Amino acid sequence: MREFPVTKMLAELERDSLLPCILFRSSRKQCDEDIERLTDSNIGMVPAQWRKELRSDIDEIIKRYGISENVVTGHPHYSALISTAAGAHHAGQLLQWRLVLEELMTKGKLRIMVATGTVAAGVDFPARSVVITAHSRRGQDGFQTLLSSELQQMSGRAGRRGKDAVGICLVAPGHFCDARIVHDLSRRPPEPLRSAYFAAPSSVLNLLKYRSVDDLKFTVERSLASYRDRKGAETYRGDAAHMEKELEGQESELSNEAVKKIQKRIRRKYRDADLLEQHQLTQLESSLEGLAALGHFSGQTLTEKGTWSAELCTNLVLHLAEAIDRGVFYNVEAPELAAMIGSIAGDSHRTYLTIAKNPIPKDVYGELEQIVKDVREKYHGPSNAKEVEVVPDAALTVYTWFFSDSWTNFASLLKLGGVAEGDAARLITQTADHLQQICGLFETHPDLARTAAEARTALLRPPLSENLIID
Repeated sequence: MREFPVTKMLAELERDSLLPCILFRSSRKQCDEDIERLTDSNIGMVPAQWRKELRSDIDEIIKRYGISENVVTGHPHYSALISTAAGAHHAGQLLQWRLVLEELMTKGKLRIMVATGTVAAGVDFPARSVVITAHSRRGQDGFQTLLSSELQQMSGRAGRRGKDAVGICLVAPGHFCDARIVHDLSRRPPEPLRSAYFAAPSSVLNLLKYRSVDDLKFTVERSLASYRDRKGAETYRGDAAHMEKELEGQESELSNEAVKKIQKRIRRKYRDADLLEQHQLTQLESSLEGLAALGHFSGQTLTEKGTWSAELCTNLVLHLAEAIDRGVFYNVEAPELAAMIGSIAGDSHRTYLTIAKNPIPKDVYGELEQIVKDVREKYHGPSNAKEVEVVPDAALTVYTWFFSDSWTNFASLLKLGGVAEGDAARLITQTADHLQQICGLFETHPDLARTAAEARTALLRPPLSENLIID
Protein backbone atom coordinates (compact mmCIF):
# COMPACT_ATOMS: atom_id res chain seq x y z
CA MET A 1 0.00 0.00 0.00
CA ARG A 2 0.98 3.61 -0.38
CA GLU A 3 1.76 5.60 2.74
CA PHE A 4 -1.25 6.99 4.60
CA PRO A 5 -0.88 10.79 4.35
CA VAL A 6 -0.67 12.56 7.68
CA THR A 7 -3.58 14.81 6.67
CA LYS A 8 -5.90 11.83 6.27
CA MET A 9 -4.74 10.28 9.54
CA LEU A 10 -5.30 13.57 11.39
CA ALA A 11 -8.81 13.93 9.93
CA GLU A 12 -9.75 10.36 10.89
CA LEU A 13 -8.32 10.66 14.40
CA GLU A 14 -10.04 13.99 14.98
CA ARG A 15 -13.38 12.61 13.78
CA ASP A 16 -13.17 9.73 16.27
CA SER A 17 -11.90 11.91 19.16
CA LEU A 18 -8.52 10.14 19.26
CA LEU A 19 -6.35 13.23 19.59
CA PRO A 20 -3.77 14.02 20.82
CA CYS A 21 -1.76 11.42 18.96
CA ILE A 22 1.84 10.36 18.55
CA LEU A 23 2.59 9.32 14.98
CA PHE A 24 5.70 7.17 14.75
CA ARG A 25 7.74 7.34 11.57
CA SER A 26 10.91 5.47 10.64
CA SER A 27 12.99 8.47 9.50
CA ARG A 28 13.59 12.11 10.31
CA LYS A 29 12.76 13.10 6.76
CA GLN A 30 9.28 11.60 7.03
CA CYS A 31 8.65 13.52 10.26
CA ASP A 32 9.61 16.84 8.68
CA GLU A 33 7.63 16.13 5.53
CA ASP A 34 4.51 15.41 7.59
CA ILE A 35 4.72 18.82 9.26
CA GLU A 36 5.20 20.53 5.91
CA ARG A 37 2.20 18.66 4.48
CA LEU A 38 0.01 19.72 7.40
CA THR A 39 1.06 23.33 6.92
CA ASP A 40 -0.05 23.24 3.29
CA SER A 41 -3.50 21.77 4.00
CA ASN A 42 -6.73 23.15 5.40
CA ILE A 43 -7.17 20.22 7.76
CA GLY A 44 -3.90 21.11 9.43
CA MET A 45 -4.90 24.60 10.57
CA VAL A 46 -6.09 25.37 14.12
CA PRO A 47 -8.35 28.27 15.23
CA ALA A 48 -6.91 31.69 16.09
CA GLN A 49 -7.53 31.25 19.83
CA TRP A 50 -5.55 28.00 19.85
CA ARG A 51 -2.66 29.76 18.12
CA LYS A 52 -2.75 32.54 20.72
CA GLU A 53 -2.63 30.03 23.56
CA LEU A 54 0.26 28.18 21.91
CA ARG A 55 2.32 31.38 21.68
CA SER A 56 1.62 32.11 25.34
CA ASP A 57 2.56 28.58 26.42
CA ILE A 58 5.77 28.65 24.41
CA ASP A 59 6.76 32.00 25.96
CA GLU A 60 6.21 30.51 29.41
CA ILE A 61 8.35 27.45 28.59
CA ILE A 62 11.13 29.66 27.22
CA LYS A 63 11.20 31.69 30.44
CA ARG A 64 10.99 28.66 32.74
CA TYR A 65 13.97 26.87 31.16
CA GLY A 66 15.97 29.94 30.22
CA ILE A 67 15.93 29.04 26.53
CA SER A 68 17.06 31.62 24.01
CA GLU A 69 13.91 32.95 22.34
CA ASN A 70 15.57 33.05 18.93
CA VAL A 71 16.33 29.33 19.09
CA VAL A 72 12.60 28.59 19.26
CA THR A 73 11.00 31.40 17.28
CA GLY A 74 13.71 31.16 14.63
CA HIS A 75 13.22 27.41 14.16
CA PRO A 76 12.06 26.42 10.64
CA HIS A 77 9.03 24.63 12.12
CA TYR A 78 7.95 27.40 14.51
CA SER A 79 5.27 28.89 12.25
CA ALA A 80 4.03 25.37 11.45
CA LEU A 81 3.84 24.57 15.17
CA ILE A 82 1.71 27.64 15.84
CA SER A 83 -0.61 27.17 12.87
CA THR A 84 -1.10 23.39 13.08
CA ALA A 85 -0.45 22.47 16.75
CA ALA A 86 1.81 19.72 15.43
CA GLY A 87 5.53 19.14 15.79
CA ALA A 88 8.32 16.87 14.58
CA HIS A 89 10.36 15.25 17.36
CA HIS A 90 13.58 13.49 16.32
CA ALA A 91 17.32 13.49 16.93
CA GLY A 92 17.92 15.93 14.08
CA GLN A 93 16.14 18.64 16.07
CA LEU A 94 17.84 20.79 18.67
CA LEU A 95 17.31 19.57 22.22
CA GLN A 96 15.60 22.81 23.26
CA TRP A 97 13.08 22.47 20.44
CA ARG A 98 12.27 18.92 21.52
CA LEU A 99 11.89 20.13 25.10
CA VAL A 100 9.32 22.71 24.00
CA LEU A 101 7.37 20.04 22.09
CA GLU A 102 7.43 17.67 25.05
CA GLU A 103 6.14 20.36 27.40
CA LEU A 104 3.34 21.31 25.00
CA MET A 105 2.40 17.65 24.51
CA THR A 106 2.32 17.07 28.27
CA LYS A 107 -0.02 20.07 28.64
CA GLY A 108 -2.29 18.71 25.93
CA LYS A 109 -1.64 21.66 23.63
CA LEU A 110 -0.59 19.65 20.59
CA ARG A 111 -2.89 17.63 18.36
CA ILE A 112 -0.21 15.42 16.89
CA MET A 113 3.47 14.71 17.52
CA VAL A 114 5.35 13.10 14.66
CA ALA A 115 8.37 11.25 16.02
CA THR A 116 10.95 8.59 15.26
CA GLY A 117 10.40 5.55 17.43
CA THR A 118 14.02 5.21 18.57
CA VAL A 119 13.96 8.74 20.02
CA ALA A 120 10.42 9.07 21.27
CA ALA A 121 10.12 5.63 22.87
CA GLY A 122 12.25 6.81 25.79
CA VAL A 123 10.47 10.12 26.38
CA ASP A 124 7.49 10.44 28.70
CA PHE A 125 4.72 12.27 26.83
CA PRO A 126 1.70 9.97 26.62
CA ALA A 127 -1.16 10.64 24.21
CA ARG A 128 -4.70 9.36 23.72
CA SER A 129 -3.64 7.36 20.68
CA VAL A 130 -0.51 6.10 18.96
CA VAL A 131 -0.08 5.32 15.27
CA ILE A 132 2.70 2.97 14.18
CA THR A 133 3.60 3.10 10.51
CA ALA A 134 6.67 0.85 10.26
CA HIS A 135 7.90 -2.47 11.58
CA SER A 136 11.55 -1.41 11.35
CA ARG A 137 13.80 1.42 12.44
CA ARG A 138 16.76 3.03 10.79
CA GLY A 139 20.13 2.65 12.48
CA GLN A 140 23.74 3.23 11.56
CA ASP A 141 23.79 -0.11 9.75
CA GLY A 142 20.54 0.40 7.87
CA PHE A 143 16.99 -0.69 8.69
CA GLN A 144 16.40 -3.28 11.40
CA THR A 145 13.18 -4.91 12.57
CA LEU A 146 11.87 -3.48 15.83
CA LEU A 147 12.40 -5.45 19.01
CA SER A 148 9.24 -6.49 20.84
CA SER A 149 10.26 -4.24 23.75
CA GLU A 150 10.59 -1.27 21.37
CA LEU A 151 7.11 -1.88 20.00
CA GLN A 152 5.78 -2.14 23.55
CA GLN A 153 7.45 1.14 24.48
CA MET A 154 5.89 2.87 21.48
CA SER A 155 2.41 1.42 21.92
CA GLY A 156 2.65 2.02 25.68
CA ARG A 157 2.50 5.78 25.08
CA ALA A 158 -1.19 5.40 24.25
CA GLY A 159 -3.48 6.43 27.09
CA ARG A 160 -3.03 9.34 29.48
CA ARG A 161 -3.22 8.58 33.18
CA GLY A 162 -6.23 10.29 34.74
CA LYS A 163 -7.60 11.42 31.36
CA ASP A 164 -8.25 8.33 29.25
CA ALA A 165 -10.03 5.14 30.24
CA VAL A 166 -8.16 3.31 27.49
CA GLY A 167 -5.30 4.03 25.07
CA ILE A 168 -5.63 3.23 21.38
CA CYS A 169 -2.70 1.94 19.33
CA LEU A 170 -3.29 1.86 15.57
CA VAL A 171 -1.14 0.39 12.80
CA ALA A 172 -1.12 2.23 9.47
CA PRO A 173 1.21 0.17 7.28
CA GLY A 174 2.71 1.76 4.23
CA HIS A 175 4.70 0.56 1.26
CA PHE A 176 7.65 -0.63 3.37
CA CYS A 177 5.71 -1.93 6.38
CA ASP A 178 4.34 -5.44 6.83
CA ALA A 179 1.42 -5.39 9.28
CA ARG A 180 1.87 -9.13 9.86
CA ILE A 181 5.30 -8.47 11.38
CA VAL A 182 3.85 -5.80 13.67
CA HIS A 183 1.12 -8.25 14.70
CA ASP A 184 3.74 -10.90 15.45
CA LEU A 185 5.85 -8.46 17.46
CA SER A 186 2.84 -7.42 19.53
CA ARG A 187 2.41 -11.02 20.71
CA ARG A 188 6.02 -11.64 21.64
CA PRO A 189 7.23 -11.26 25.23
CA PRO A 190 9.82 -8.55 25.90
CA GLU A 191 13.47 -9.44 25.41
CA PRO A 192 15.18 -10.84 28.53
CA LEU A 193 17.04 -8.53 30.87
CA ARG A 194 20.64 -8.02 29.82
CA SER A 195 23.63 -6.94 31.85
CA ALA A 196 25.03 -3.50 31.08
CA TYR A 197 28.49 -4.56 32.26
CA PHE A 198 31.28 -5.44 29.91
CA ALA A 199 35.04 -5.06 30.16
CA ALA A 200 35.31 -1.74 28.31
CA PRO A 201 38.68 0.05 28.60
CA SER A 202 37.36 2.94 30.69
CA SER A 203 35.64 0.54 33.13
CA VAL A 204 38.69 -1.70 33.53
CA LEU A 205 41.10 1.21 33.98
CA ASN A 206 38.86 2.86 36.54
CA LEU A 207 38.37 -0.35 38.53
CA LEU A 208 42.10 -1.12 38.52
CA LYS A 209 42.76 2.16 40.32
CA TYR A 210 41.28 0.58 43.43
CA ARG A 211 41.32 -3.18 42.86
CA SER A 212 43.73 -5.89 41.88
CA VAL A 213 43.25 -8.11 38.84
CA ASP A 214 42.08 -10.96 41.10
CA ASP A 215 39.50 -8.66 42.71
CA LEU A 216 38.33 -7.64 39.26
CA LYS A 217 37.96 -11.27 38.17
CA PHE A 218 36.00 -12.02 41.33
CA THR A 219 33.63 -9.14 40.55
CA VAL A 220 33.20 -10.23 36.94
CA GLU A 221 32.40 -13.82 37.92
CA ARG A 222 29.55 -12.55 40.09
CA SER A 223 28.09 -10.13 37.57
CA LEU A 224 24.66 -10.54 35.98
CA ALA A 225 26.41 -11.06 32.64
CA SER A 226 28.34 -14.07 33.99
CA TYR A 227 25.20 -15.43 35.64
CA ARG A 228 23.31 -15.32 32.34
CA ASP A 229 26.25 -16.91 30.54
CA ARG A 230 26.29 -19.75 33.06
CA LYS A 231 22.57 -20.28 32.56
CA GLY A 232 23.15 -20.42 28.81
CA ALA A 233 25.96 -22.91 29.30
CA GLU A 234 23.64 -25.11 31.37
CA THR A 235 21.17 -25.13 28.49
CA TYR A 236 23.90 -26.21 26.05
CA ARG A 237 25.01 -29.02 28.36
CA GLY A 238 21.42 -30.12 28.87
CA ASP A 239 20.94 -30.29 25.10
CA ALA A 240 24.16 -32.29 24.76
CA ALA A 241 23.12 -34.74 27.50
CA HIS A 242 19.74 -35.20 25.83
CA MET A 243 21.44 -35.91 22.51
CA GLU A 244 23.72 -38.46 24.21
CA LYS A 245 20.74 -40.24 25.73
CA GLU A 246 18.93 -40.40 22.40
CA LEU A 247 22.08 -41.69 20.73
CA GLU A 248 22.36 -44.55 23.22
CA GLY A 249 18.95 -45.83 22.19
CA GLN A 250 19.53 -45.41 18.45
CA GLU A 251 23.23 -46.15 18.02
CA SER A 252 22.68 -49.74 16.85
CA GLU A 253 20.29 -48.55 14.14
CA LEU A 254 22.55 -45.81 12.77
CA SER A 255 25.51 -46.00 10.44
CA ASN A 256 28.99 -45.23 11.75
CA GLU A 257 29.00 -42.01 9.78
CA ALA A 258 25.70 -40.85 11.31
CA VAL A 259 26.94 -41.72 14.81
CA LYS A 260 30.13 -39.74 14.26
CA LYS A 261 28.13 -36.69 13.09
CA ILE A 262 25.92 -36.78 16.20
CA GLN A 263 28.95 -37.23 18.47
CA LYS A 264 30.57 -34.24 16.77
CA ARG A 265 27.48 -32.10 17.45
CA ILE A 266 27.52 -33.25 21.08
CA ARG A 267 31.19 -32.30 21.49
CA ARG A 268 30.44 -28.91 19.90
CA LYS A 269 27.63 -28.32 22.40
CA TYR A 270 29.94 -29.06 25.33
CA ARG A 271 32.65 -26.87 23.83
CA ASP A 272 30.22 -24.00 23.30
CA ALA A 273 29.06 -24.39 26.91
CA ASP A 274 32.64 -24.14 28.20
CA LEU A 275 33.32 -21.07 26.05
CA LEU A 276 30.12 -19.32 27.11
CA GLU A 277 30.74 -20.05 30.77
CA GLN A 278 34.16 -18.38 30.57
CA HIS A 279 33.04 -15.62 28.18
CA GLN A 280 33.16 -12.67 30.62
CA LEU A 281 36.57 -13.66 32.01
CA THR A 282 37.83 -14.16 28.45
CA GLN A 283 36.61 -10.67 27.58
CA LEU A 284 38.36 -9.25 30.63
CA GLU A 285 41.61 -10.99 29.69
CA SER A 286 41.31 -9.63 26.17
CA SER A 287 40.79 -6.12 27.51
CA LEU A 288 43.80 -6.41 29.82
CA GLU A 289 45.96 -7.66 26.95
CA GLY A 290 44.94 -4.70 24.82
CA LEU A 291 45.62 -2.24 27.62
CA ALA A 292 49.03 -3.83 28.15
CA ALA A 293 49.82 -3.57 24.43
CA LEU A 294 49.05 0.16 24.57
CA GLY A 295 51.18 0.70 27.69
CA HIS A 296 48.43 1.20 30.28
CA PHE A 297 48.93 -2.02 32.18
CA SER A 298 51.90 -4.14 33.16
CA GLY A 299 52.01 -7.27 35.28
CA GLN A 300 49.22 -6.80 37.80
CA THR A 301 49.05 -3.00 38.03
CA LEU A 302 48.50 0.15 36.03
CA THR A 303 51.51 1.92 34.58
CA GLU A 304 52.01 5.66 35.01
CA LYS A 305 50.22 6.17 31.69
CA GLY A 306 47.41 3.88 32.79
CA THR A 307 47.02 5.74 36.08
CA TRP A 308 46.34 9.12 34.50
CA SER A 309 44.39 7.56 31.63
CA ALA A 310 42.01 6.09 34.20
CA GLU A 311 40.83 9.65 34.86
CA LEU A 312 39.47 9.81 31.30
CA CYS A 313 36.06 8.25 31.89
CA THR A 314 35.01 8.32 28.26
CA ASN A 315 34.51 5.82 25.46
CA LEU A 316 37.41 7.49 23.62
CA VAL A 317 39.82 6.93 26.51
CA LEU A 318 42.34 4.94 24.44
CA HIS A 319 42.40 7.43 21.56
CA LEU A 320 42.61 10.51 23.79
CA ALA A 321 45.31 8.89 25.93
CA GLU A 322 47.41 8.07 22.86
CA ALA A 323 47.02 11.59 21.49
CA ILE A 324 48.06 13.07 24.84
CA ASP A 325 50.94 10.62 25.29
CA ARG A 326 52.29 11.34 21.78
CA GLY A 327 52.04 15.10 22.24
CA VAL A 328 49.45 15.68 19.53
CA PHE A 329 47.66 18.18 21.81
CA TYR A 330 50.89 19.84 22.98
CA ASN A 331 50.88 23.67 22.72
CA VAL A 332 47.47 23.66 21.03
CA GLU A 333 45.06 26.57 21.57
CA ALA A 334 41.52 26.00 22.81
CA PRO A 335 39.72 26.29 19.42
CA GLU A 336 42.11 23.82 17.75
CA LEU A 337 41.89 21.40 20.71
CA ALA A 338 38.10 21.43 20.51
CA ALA A 339 38.22 20.87 16.76
CA MET A 340 40.71 17.99 16.99
CA ILE A 341 38.65 16.18 19.60
CA GLY A 342 35.52 16.87 17.58
CA SER A 343 37.12 15.14 14.60
CA ILE A 344 37.20 11.79 16.46
CA ALA A 345 33.94 12.39 18.31
CA GLY A 346 32.00 12.79 15.07
CA ASP A 347 30.14 10.09 13.16
CA SER A 348 31.28 9.51 9.60
CA HIS A 349 27.73 8.69 8.47
CA ARG A 350 26.41 12.13 9.50
CA THR A 351 26.62 15.34 7.52
CA TYR A 352 28.75 18.17 8.95
CA LEU A 353 29.92 21.55 7.70
CA THR A 354 32.17 21.78 4.66
CA ILE A 355 31.63 25.43 3.72
CA ALA A 356 34.96 26.83 4.91
CA LYS A 357 38.65 25.98 4.99
CA ASN A 358 39.43 23.32 7.55
CA PRO A 359 41.29 24.79 10.57
CA ILE A 360 43.43 21.73 11.31
CA PRO A 361 46.51 20.93 9.17
CA LYS A 362 46.41 17.69 7.20
CA ASP A 363 49.45 16.30 8.99
CA VAL A 364 47.61 16.54 12.32
CA TYR A 365 44.74 14.55 10.87
CA GLY A 366 47.38 12.10 9.71
CA GLU A 367 48.66 11.71 13.28
CA LEU A 368 45.13 11.18 14.57
CA GLU A 369 44.43 8.61 11.87
CA GLN A 370 47.60 6.75 12.86
CA ILE A 371 46.43 6.73 16.48
CA VAL A 372 43.05 5.33 15.45
CA LYS A 373 44.83 2.67 13.41
CA ASP A 374 47.21 1.74 16.23
CA VAL A 375 44.41 1.43 18.77
CA ARG A 376 42.43 -0.75 16.36
CA GLU A 377 45.41 -3.03 15.78
CA LYS A 378 46.51 -3.36 19.42
CA TYR A 379 43.24 -3.42 21.30
CA HIS A 380 40.92 -6.32 20.45
CA GLY A 381 38.92 -6.41 23.67
CA PRO A 382 35.34 -5.26 24.17
CA SER A 383 34.69 -1.56 23.81
CA ASN A 384 31.81 0.87 24.20
CA ALA A 385 33.28 3.14 21.54
CA LYS A 386 31.72 3.30 18.10
CA GLU A 387 33.92 2.54 15.11
CA VAL A 388 36.19 5.55 15.56
CA GLU A 389 37.21 7.47 12.48
CA VAL A 390 38.77 10.87 11.90
CA VAL A 391 36.09 13.19 10.48
CA PRO A 392 37.59 16.55 9.43
CA ASP A 393 34.13 18.00 8.71
CA ALA A 394 33.19 17.39 12.34
CA ALA A 395 36.24 19.39 13.40
CA LEU A 396 35.17 22.29 11.19
CA THR A 397 31.66 22.19 12.65
CA VAL A 398 32.94 22.42 16.24
CA TYR A 399 35.43 25.12 15.26
CA THR A 400 32.74 27.17 13.52
CA TRP A 401 30.52 27.07 16.60
CA PHE A 402 33.48 28.08 18.78
CA PHE A 403 33.68 31.42 16.95
CA SER A 404 29.97 31.93 16.19
CA ASP A 405 28.38 34.86 18.01
CA SER A 406 24.97 33.20 18.27
CA TRP A 407 23.20 29.94 17.57
CA THR A 408 20.93 31.76 15.13
CA ASN A 409 23.86 32.64 12.88
CA PHE A 410 25.39 29.20 13.35
CA ALA A 411 22.07 27.55 12.49
CA SER A 412 21.90 29.52 9.24
CA LEU A 413 25.28 28.04 8.27
CA LEU A 414 24.07 24.57 9.22
CA LYS A 415 21.01 24.99 7.04
CA LEU A 416 23.17 26.20 4.16
CA GLY A 417 25.41 23.15 4.58
CA GLY A 418 22.52 20.69 4.93
CA VAL A 419 23.46 19.85 8.53
CA ALA A 420 20.74 18.92 11.05
CA GLU A 421 20.85 21.14 14.14
CA GLY A 422 20.44 18.11 16.39
CA ASP A 423 23.46 16.39 14.84
CA ALA A 424 25.61 19.51 15.31
CA ALA A 425 24.43 19.99 18.88
CA ARG A 426 25.13 16.35 19.72
CA LEU A 427 28.63 16.56 18.25
CA ILE A 428 29.42 19.73 20.20
CA THR A 429 28.11 18.42 23.52
CA GLN A 430 29.94 15.11 23.06
CA THR A 431 33.13 17.05 22.35
CA ALA A 432 32.52 19.07 25.51
CA ASP A 433 32.09 15.82 27.48
CA HIS A 434 35.49 14.57 26.28
CA LEU A 435 37.05 17.93 27.15
CA GLN A 436 35.55 17.65 30.62
CA GLN A 437 37.46 14.40 31.14
CA ILE A 438 40.72 16.03 30.05
CA CYS A 439 40.05 18.77 32.61
CA GLY A 440 40.53 16.07 35.26
CA LEU A 441 44.23 15.69 34.31
CA PHE A 442 45.23 18.87 36.13
CA GLU A 443 47.85 17.14 38.29
CA THR A 444 49.66 15.35 35.44
CA HIS A 445 48.91 17.66 32.47
CA PRO A 446 48.06 21.08 33.93
CA ASP A 447 48.46 23.15 30.76
CA LEU A 448 46.33 20.79 28.70
CA ALA A 449 43.69 20.64 31.44
CA ARG A 450 43.44 24.44 31.49
CA THR A 451 43.12 24.60 27.71
CA ALA A 452 40.44 21.90 27.80
CA ALA A 453 38.49 23.85 30.41
CA GLU A 454 38.68 26.99 28.28
CA ALA A 455 37.50 25.10 25.19
CA ARG A 456 34.65 23.43 27.07
CA THR A 457 33.39 26.74 28.45
CA ALA A 458 33.41 28.24 24.96
CA LEU A 459 31.37 25.35 23.56
CA LEU A 460 28.80 25.10 26.34
CA ARG A 461 27.02 28.41 25.91
CA PRO A 462 23.37 29.03 25.08
CA PRO A 463 21.57 27.14 23.76
CA LEU A 464 23.99 24.35 24.76
CA SER A 465 24.13 25.35 28.43
CA GLU A 466 24.94 22.57 30.88
CA ASN A 467 21.53 22.68 32.58
CA LEU A 468 19.90 21.64 29.30
CA ILE A 469 22.31 18.88 28.26
CA ILE A 470 19.99 16.03 29.15
CA ASP A 471 19.94 14.18 25.82
